[in-house]
Amino acid sequence: MPLPSCRRAASIRGVSLKIIGGEYGGRVLKAVRGLGTRPLLGQVRGALFNILQDRVDGAYVWDLFAGTGASGIEALSRGASRVLFVEKNGKALETLRDNLRTLGEHAEDRACLVRGDAWEPPAMTPAVFGAPARDDAAAPDAEVGPDLVVLDPPYALVSEDPVKCLAKARRLLERTAPHGCVLFHFAAGVLDDDDFGDELDVDLREWGTTAIALMWRGGEAPERVRRRWAREQERDD
Repeated sequence: MPLPSCRRAASIRGVSLKIIGGEYGGRVLKAVRGLGTRPLLGQVRGALFNILQDRVDGAYVWDLFAGTGASGIEALSRGASRVLFVEKNGKALETLRDNLRTLGEHAEDRACLVRGDAWEPPAMTPAVFGAPARDDAAAPDAEVGPDLVVLDPPYALVSEDPVKCLAKARRLLERTAPHGCVLFHFAAGVLDDDDFGDELDVDLREWGTTAIALMWRGGEAPERVRRRWAREQERDD
């Protein structure tokens, strides 16, 4: 059972740090006060993982600007094979370790924690990431590309220079596995569809003041997403 102090920290911050679905659904994670960590609201996190449902089970996931790990742990809960957490704040990273420890060895054994620059994670070779390459013919030092990247930089950072941040998000997309997705979280109104360009598949959604861009390489969005786009186009016509 989570400690009462965990519940108090979550309520003080005014966000849900409860895991929404999967193996650890209902568990409450520790939060860190006063560090500006801003995890996705539980309602939004649940909706997004439902959209990506069949892409998470067995996936390699990167949780960048991880904070105390809510998004990456949600992925572990829903069957991700391994999750990289990148966070530069030492206190947040220690709380993330505590959250994983609370969930048990099955969560800890599937996690890779790195303290560093979330915009430019180190090359995730099999030796560093702790997971094998999917391609047996790949060189031993080739990067193990993620299937999903959760990119959650501070709102102020994206608002200050949205074009530069979008360029960095696109570079991360280039590092993903085939059909990989970058889930980019930022304040609503900072970027719109036209900013992403026609060469990408982008599903841009808003929940109140929160915006999420699901980004794929052109032609790689899941079939159900493409079907929804076709239905919306038919309605518009």
